[in-house]
Amino acid sequence: MVRAAEVHSLKSNRPITLATKPWSEESPEPVCEASSSSSADQDKDGEPLIDWEHAKLMSAEQINSLFDWDHYPIRVEAGGPTEPWNLMPRFKPLHRIKTAKVDIPEIAKIKRITKAEEAFRRRLLTPPPDREPRKSKWPKRPMRRK
Repeated sequence: MVRAAEVHSLKSNRPITLATKPWSEESPEPVCEASSSSSADQDKDGEPLIDWEHAKLMSAEQINSLFDWDHYPIRVEAGGPTEPWNLMPRFKPLHRIKTAKVDIPEIAKIKRITKAEEAFRRRLLTPPPDREPRKSKWPKRPMRRK
């Protein structure tokens, strides 16, 4: 069953692929469900993200529509290419959560660090007589009077 609300840890960066389970005596047909070598294909109860009964009724286009392409390991914002080796299929709800909780904060941090580093380089490359004096974060204390 497809469960968008109940999603487990996103620490696994392994791709979710469509795989076929081996034949068993209980099911005469191969079982097709979203799976990988990690538990990224299951919700917190251990149920597959795409139930076999639902996957059986879905076309390949419908199953593919449940996945987004995540740019991993190099983000597009960091100059990552849109090449097959840099794309990983992720289940849409998992991809949205990963983007909101991991990617966007990391991108914001990179932008903050880049701005601070650029200001530092600009200050360092300016000759010392032309530099602005640095302002202290601490207030000046007045001289003690007798």
